Amino acid sequence: MALLVSCDGSDNRHPVPYVLLSETIFLNSPSAFDLQFVGGIYSRNDWGHGGVAVYRRTNFGDANDFGAYDLRCPNHVSQSCGAAQIVEGLYAECACDGQQFLLFDGSATSGTTTWGLLPYRVQYDGASLQISNL
Repeated sequence: MALLVSCDGSDNRHPVPYVLLSETIFLNSPSAFDLQFVGGIYSRNDWGHGGVAVYRRTNFGDANDFGAYDLRCPNHVSQSCGAAQIVEGLYAECACDGQQFLLFDGSATSGTTTWGLLPYRVQYDGASLQISNL
């Protein structure tokens, strides 16, 4: 029996805390109208840890068309300024330090973090999206 132990102190868990999320977005809803088009964004400040943004990447008809990300800045999880705001329709920007994240894939485009935005699972049935971390 082999036992592997890491002593370097590294932790591969995303710094944004786990918050149970299981929500449905109906694409024919007026509030989600923008998600019918590539580049469309739907956001909710009351979901996730710092709000959730859903971005329409492509129009191939499957769940990969969409990305869903928690808007809490990974470097400022416990600070009041740590909720990112959507800017220019393509980025989320951390109010604490101006770091930007690409809503297409959640990756950091500037700043000092090694983490991107926390992703959520997206399921798509052609009429609605199920956003969850279950």
